[in-house]
Amino acid sequence: MKLNDKQYKKLTDHLAAKWQSPVACPICKSNDWEVPKEIYELREFHGGGMVIGGSSIIPVSPVTCKVCGNTVIINPLIAGIDLGGDK
Repeated sequence: MKLNDKQYKKLTDHLAAKWQSPVACPICKSNDWEVPKEIYELREFHGGGMVIGGSSIIPVSPVTCKVCGNTVIINPLIAGIDLGGDK
C-alpha cells in the first residue's frame, strides 16, 4: 500500500518525535536513513506454506540505513496512521 502525503507526514513526524538520540545506525554508525512511502505486511509463518485467512498480518513500515541495509520496522498503526479506506 502506498501512503498518501498526509499519511507519510504522520509517519515521519512520529519518527522525529519518538526516535531519540542517537539516531545513528547501530551497525555502521551512519545517519543516512530511508523511509519509503509504502507499507508492507509481516505475516505469521506457517512452515513456508501460504495460508488464506485466519493468520496474523501486521502492517510494517521499514526504515532502512542506506549505507549498510540495517532495517528497523515501525508499526504504522501504533504510529497513528489510518490505513482504512479513506486516504
